[in-house]
Amino acid sequence: MINDTDKAVTLEFPDAETAYAGAPSVIGEIGWVAEQAALRPIGVQLGREFWLRKAAVLDRIALNEVAEYSAEVAEDAVQAAASAALRLIEFDEQNHNDSGRSGPGSLRFWDPIVGAGRRAYVRQQYLSWSLSQGS
Repeated sequence: MINDTDKAVTLEFPDAETAYAGAPSVIGEIGWVAEQAALRPIGVQLGREFWLRKAAVLDRIALNEVAEYSAEVAEDAVQAAASAALRLIEFDEQNHNDSGRSGPGSLRFWDPIVGAGRRAYVRQQYLSWSLSQGS
């Protein structure tokens, strides 16, 4: 629990197994992300679902790489996941998305997110999104 002005806020960050339970296959998600990027008309911004699903699939890939290989081998996947997580946070900042959190302030420098890791934010948001999709 943290105090932010006069409000007490509790943030829960699910583990990857909980967040991605019932998620489509990694291959399926890579296909969806690639299709959305390829079919986007020039000048049309990609929406939050794109950035969320991209960050989530890259997080899942990084988790698999870390479990399978040495830290050095997994480093590129971990960096890609961290970059995608930051891009989602930037999207949410720019679009004032308050999904799954409360209290004022920037997501990027909000202590619970930085403390738990930006990828934990992706997991939290993916779980919230997937539950809202009925999957």
